[in-house]
Amino acid sequence: MSTQTNDLKEIIKKWIINIDKTEELPSDIVALSFNLYEPYGLELVGSTWFDEEDEDWACDEDFEPIQRSCPDFKISDDLEWEEVLEIVTATLKALIKELADLRLFKVEHIAVGFVDGDLIILK
Repeated sequence: MSTQTNDLKEIIKKWIINIDKTEELPSDIVALSFNLYEPYGLELVGSTWFDEEDEDWACDEDFEPIQRSCPDFKISDDLEWEEVLEIVTATLKALIKELADLRLFKVEHIAVGFVDGDLIILK
């Protein structure tokens, strides 16, 4: 991993741990969506339903953390969106394994994608 990618991983990790420590995830939340947007940013919402065939579940924002957007999320504007998606997907996959004991990551389904694009199912 490059230095920039490692730094980004630590920023995302700190954000997720903070949400996990300071917020109560409602028991009916079954799916989390990490939404990317341009200019590049990352936010988190949760849904009470999930359907792999119908990505509209990710539009239902049944859980909105107070710190919805990842602070200090810095990634080069020179990167194409595909590269950003690839970096964030790899980072989240690693964090899901590394932080498996977090309450947030105990939800059944986790996805990532741009708000206007297809989702990648991580879990």
